[in-house]
Amino acid sequence: MKVVIKAEECFSCGLCYVLAPRVFVEGAEGKAELDPKYRRGSPYEGEVPDELAPEAIRGMMTCPVKAIDVEPS
Repeated sequence: MKVVIKAEECFSCGLCYVLAPRVFVEGAEGKAELDPKYRRGSPYEGEVPDELAPEAIRGMMTCPVKAIDVEPS
């Protein structure tokens, strides 16, 4: 699953990394970032294995400002 976090829209509520901690982590400024092992060049873009798709989708669905996109690779 491809995951993209729109950092400019994230306002650091923390729901994604609390509810989906194997996919999202808290960045230095409190904004959501992808777990480093899934990043592809940027802390805000990457790919997670299929077994983590439900968790990635949970993070996307709970984001109040819709700053996370998850789509099939």
